[in-house]
Amino acid sequence: MILKFLGRGFCIGTLFTASGLLHANTLAEQAPENSNVSTSQFQQALPDIITFSEFVHRVRYFYPSEAVSQTIWSYFLEKTINEMVELPQRERLEYAFAQLKKIAPHISTQPSDLPAVKNNEVARTWVATGARNVTAYERNLESGIFSELVNNVETPKSKIYSDVYGNQPVYWPLYLNSQDSLSGETFRPPNPKQSSLMNPATCMAALSSMWAEIYHFWPYFEQVTVKWEDSHVALLEGCLDDPKNLQSTINIEFKKLQDNHVFIALPNEFRNEGVYQLPIGLDYIESKAIVTSKTDYISLQIEIGDELVSIDGVAVEELIQAATTTIPKSDHAAVLEATTGLTRNYKSPNLVELTFRKPSGETVTTTTATIHQDVIGDFHSHAVAQPLVQELGNGIVRLNVFDIGTQAQVNEAKEALKNAAAIVLDMRGYPRNFMLVREFMGYFSDIETAVGPFYHHSQRAPNQEDIYVHSFKVGVPLNEKLFDVPTVAISSKFNMSAGEHFLMIAQNLNMPIVGEITSGINGDYVFGGVFSGPAYGGIYYFYTGARSDQVDGSKLIGVGIKPDYLVPVTQASTADNVDIQLNKAHQVVLEMLAQ
Repeated sequence: MILKFLGRGFCIGTLFTASGLLHANTLAEQAPENSNVSTSQFQQALPDIITFSEFVHRVRYFYPSEAVSQTIWSYFLEKTINEMVELPQRERLEYAFAQLKKIAPHISTQPSDLPAVKNNEVARTWVATGARNVTAYERNLESGIFSELVNNVETPKSKIYSDVYGNQPVYWPLYLNSQDSLSGETFRPPNPKQSSLMNPATCMAALSSMWAEIYHFWPYFEQVTVKWEDSHVALLEGCLDDPKNLQSTINIEFKKLQDNHVFIALPNEFRNEGVYQLPIGLDYIESKAIVTSKTDYISLQIEIGDELVSIDGVAVEELIQAATTTIPKSDHAAVLEATTGLTRNYKSPNLVELTFRKPSGETVTTTTATIHQDVIGDFHSHAVAQPLVQELGNGIVRLNVFDIGTQAQVNEAKEALKNAAAIVLDMRGYPRNFMLVREFMGYFSDIETAVGPFYHHSQRAPNQEDIYVHSFKVGVPLNEKLFDVPTVAISSKFNMSAGEHFLMIAQNLNMPIVGEITSGINGDYVFGGVFSGPAYGGIYYFYTGARSDQVDGSKLIGVGIKPDYLVPVTQASTADNVDIQLNKAHQVVLEMLAQ
């Protein structure tokens, strides 16, 4: 039977039988630079590039062969995209498909044509909780007797994947016997070159790879409403736009994930950052940009607690609002980052006019220079280093629990708290030593105590169509309960990930929390790169790989932990150097003692 792609007018029936065509070129051939191909040619070929790329990524992650597992897919995509755009439309998908078949030959229009796997045969399939083996995640091509392998909770429940390529049904194996798993030719460029995202094919291969990793493995699509398929189109279109817009294009799309672990590093020529900055530090307080630190370069008229109103006549509120659109964080985290970023990333020394409003309402305008980050000097603030342990009076002890970094400090904290009448656990920081803080929190309970629901996902088929969810109890060890007195925890809007982990422990220990709503992300992150990272013209990135929910099972991502007593920092408390969160925590624990 002759099958045709709808509306494309080319036949693919011969692709599944003509082995001479499939292996006509060596797979190690280096991709051309395509200097003579116009942007309009790439634009015209974009629908086919997207169709092919998405098909490639499904095969890449789930076709169970050695050739697939050892192929360097970014270079394969770059090479094939470069070649596709020079072909007539009717030939593009056919040609690209033939290149993929060299690596993964067992793809067919008929499921009956696929190689059989018998129950007693040694078979191979993928086990994957992530896109690669990194930190807590694994992706391995596993071997075993098929009848046993298929019963593993982490392996596919079907032998075959039903797919579509160019509007045409195709089928390929999720299991292969050990012999068939050796078929196909690995694609590896002989001498990987310095890459350049200026080449649209390189850019498209890189961004498509990042997009696909999220699409197949990111665990939050149930909780975050985003049409991620549309983002693939937007990202690849960004490769045909002005290169100076590439970083913004990527950030705008990844912002839709509301994942506060997302970080994307591009080569220097694509970055919008500079090395000059203003001699002040800002925080977003009471919906205003408040000065929280300064250097000696700023006018003495400007004090900590003043509000920055405008920069060169443009309202700071407008600048913050504009910046948040291109920061790949949740909405409330993006506002914080946009505010702190107002003083940084200038690319040259400039004179800048700044207008401030003091807590009294008086306005002050001054002109200052942007200064190179290497010579700007120390930033002075009201903050002073706090001791690990602090006596608050009446037997109440404050412990900066996040600051425990050594076993000696564990011992110091245990000794200081053993006779405490009440405890304030200051958690407004990222744990210096996760395992030691975890151990110490175990001294507040004699029962198993965990964070909220915590999951890893085994992806057993493309597009997250078949998922096995691993539920983990992530919490504290069962230590001897040493502390059984009224205890209050303090949170900060800057708490994230491991910093939120221990606030969840506090919630499960029924400790009231005083402070601010946290960032809204927890769980390990996954990191990776394409084209060897920014130093070689590629990209480095990371994102959240595990799913973590609130203690009550509700959504955490992009939302954060809400304290029992909401006490945000104020402009007045900043100016007056008053820790109103600690004061409130002290008051709450006194009330608990009085009950």
